[in-house]
Amino acid sequence: MVYGLLGWLYVAVVAAFRPDVLAGPVSALVPVRRDTWGAVCFAVSAGAALVLQATTGAWCPRAAPRRGPLIALARVCCGYGLLVWAYLCLNSLTHPDTLSRPLTHFAAVPREGQTAFWAFVVSAAAMLAARATARTEDTGGGIS
Repeated sequence: MVYGLLGWLYVAVVAAFRPDVLAGPVSALVPVRRDTWGAVCFAVSAGAALVLQATTGAWCPRAAPRRGPLIALARVCCGYGLLVWAYLCLNSLTHPDTLSRPLTHFAAVPREGQTAFWAFVVSAAAMLAARATARTEDTGGGIS
């Protein structure tokens, strides 16, 4: 639900500030129009929200905290991947010509546009992995 909403929000901001690029691809790695991507992301998010509400009655069911190196890695990849994606999305609005440039001066690859795509994918996959491995809370609703 969250990542669908974020994909739509990116397209909504692009539409507000740079509507002339809506017909262009989301990235060189995803040759789908931005406006199509936004519509699909919105539908995915709304569908996920409907399923969550119907099955749990909550937007984001909470799980008991879990510790360990793998869950820590998943959480860090989720959070920092999302920060990188958000930065590059804002940068694509203010400096669109830099999307085809290298991300840093240290190496010729990856490019900013490629990095934005992969940061979003890694963040979403890490969120999914963290949620899938979390323990569910005992609500105490069972029969004794």
